[in-house]
Amino acid sequence: KLQPEDLPGAKAAPMPANVPVMLATPATRPPEGGDWVYEIKWDGVRAICYIEDGRIRMVSRNGNSFDRQYPELSVTPHHLAATTAILDAEIAVLDEEGRSRFGLIQPRIHQTNPNEVAHLARKTPAKLFVFDLLYWDGYDLRGTPLLERKRALAEIVTPGERIQVSEHFAVDGDQILEAARQMGLEGVIGKEAKSKYEPKRSSCWLKLKVTAEQEFVICGYTHGERATFSSLVLGVYEEDRLRYAGCVGTGFDDKRLQAIYKQLKPLETKTNPFRERIDVLRKVTWVEPKLLCQVRFTEWTADGRLRAPVFLGLREDKAATEVIRETTASDEPLFPKSRKEVTHLIDGKTLKFTNLDKIWFPNERYTKRDILNYYDAVAEWMVPHLAGRPLSLKRYPGGIHEDFFFQKDIPETYPNWLRIEPIYSEHRGESIRFVVADDRATLLYLTNLGCIDQNPWMSRVETLDYPDYILIDLDPQECTFDRILEAMGLVKEVLDEIGMKGYPKTTGGDGMHVFVPIEPRYTYEQARSFAEIISQVVIGEKPDLFTTPRSVAKRRKGRVYFDYLQISSGKTIAAPYVTRAYDGAPVATPLHWDEVKKGLTPKTFTIENAVARFKEVGDLFQPVLTQPQKLEPSLKKLAKLIRPG
Repeated sequence: KLQPEDLPGAKAAPMPANVPVMLATPATRPPEGGDWVYEIKWDGVRAICYIEDGRIRMVSRNGNSFDRQYPELSVTPHHLAATTAILDAEIAVLDEEGRSRFGLIQPRIHQTNPNEVAHLARKTPAKLFVFDLLYWDGYDLRGTPLLERKRALAEIVTPGERIQVSEHFAVDGDQILEAARQMGLEGVIGKEAKSKYEPKRSSCWLKLKVTAEQEFVICGYTHGERATFSSLVLGVYEEDRLRYAGCVGTGFDDKRLQAIYKQLKPLETKTNPFRERIDVLRKVTWVEPKLLCQVRFTEWTADGRLRAPVFLGLREDKAATEVIRETTASDEPLFPKSRKEVTHLIDGKTLKFTNLDKIWFPNERYTKRDILNYYDAVAEWMVPHLAGRPLSLKRYPGGIHEDFFFQKDIPETYPNWLRIEPIYSEHRGESIRFVVADDRATLLYLTNLGCIDQNPWMSRVETLDYPDYILIDLDPQECTFDRILEAMGLVKEVLDEIGMKGYPKTTGGDGMHVFVPIEPRYTYEQARSFAEIISQVVIGEKPDLFTTPRSVAKRRKGRVYFDYLQISSGKTIAAPYVTRAYDGAPVATPLHWDEVKKGLTPKTFTIENAVARFKEVGDLFQPVLTQPQKLEPSLKKLAKLIRPG
């Protein structure tokens, strides 16, 4: 049986009355090299637990006692094979799926009324997740290596309904981060296996978050329609100075508003805690920066503000000066510049990415890494427009100025997790194995092969002979882009007149597209005929704007070609959100119709600015997937627009 004196680094010593906590350093990527283990980051409150005389005393990281708030944890000493001990742990409340949620424990943090405490202990019982052992029966273990402390912890703790040893995992950091992301957890803590317990924020412990949630200092409140306050003014410390982080005005109910307002009133001051004017704030009342709150948000903006913040609750287990800006694993690119090759677990598949320094766009010096990071960033918008559609691959292994080649048939040697759909080819007299990109993993895998853009069919595998949108493709014949925009305006007028919704996008090349979503029950020939009729109406409106011969050699220069012949089984088109293999790395960008005007150019959107735009406007092409239209009603209206002859 393990004894405390058997542990390396253990020192005989009286039990300390107070132990300064060891804090983790925020990080965006798992550490490279070394011997690291990982634990779940529980979304609760930190607790240093002193076990003595069969009783437990719990204090927060800044020394505040909260024994009264969690009476159900008084059973902890009965689960320990120890007379005296100091445990480092997290108190958390779990949801119905077994995940800790700060919003569930928040009502308990400040509650001291015995009746209400007893009610909450029954309604939302807390659990103690123990992850470290600092003292054990006369021996100080803070100088003992981490894994030895954990071995001792597992020896003395008998798990129960209210106490559990927080498990550690000796796995690849990227893999456990991806697992945490898929499980909806806040993040993980990486710890150096041989680290000692230090009374400070240490780089031997790393906090890796996959969801954007942290505490903020309340620096004031704004006024609006509410009787109490409209929003809380938030700050974080940076180099010993408070920096403005934005305001949070959602996540409150009436009871919370009143309770928070009551705590803010005594702290009101005329002094601006930021020591600088915040121009975006109007009608603000400043408060002394003492209260903390927990906030969930989508991301930090480029100017250091919170995007879409939601209030989760007040907290008092930290000092205001400890509140710094934290980062998440998504704040750093998936493919950092420091690494020439990486292996990631993506959508449950292990993918190795190589030659990340390979230059694909020589003029801009954009690398394979840059394109992979771009597609990782836009996958949430792009993948739904690829899902279910066969892809014809165009591969640029040497970059956009080197030789490329086409690939439709996927060899059987490719990973077996790829979705492969055999489609019979009359021309070849056999089936072709097409790949279908239903997920982020496939998109990034194909990019790693040198697929700079993605070119899907206009129909899905399940309805292969029936496209689910009509493509209107306007190509320049040595004309200015303003002439393309003029032609787009005519297309919009005709679509409005016949009651059809169309959605415009740049192609990333010199032309423009309009996608008209339709029910997948019309053949390619029917869809093509519909587009041809639209072309006749549009060209009839302004014949000198267009050129009509199918032969490129016969088309008149300085005009626009309305190409409806692309609508055909097996033909492909550049998908929304792809970057194109042209200088500047332009992006095929969905637009609002009011953006289709003079000043727009084929190079307006590139991988440099497109991601920020998509985060702001979302998927403007989402109706192409969700709002299919019937052709018959519009066909009748279209017939009336065709002029005789």
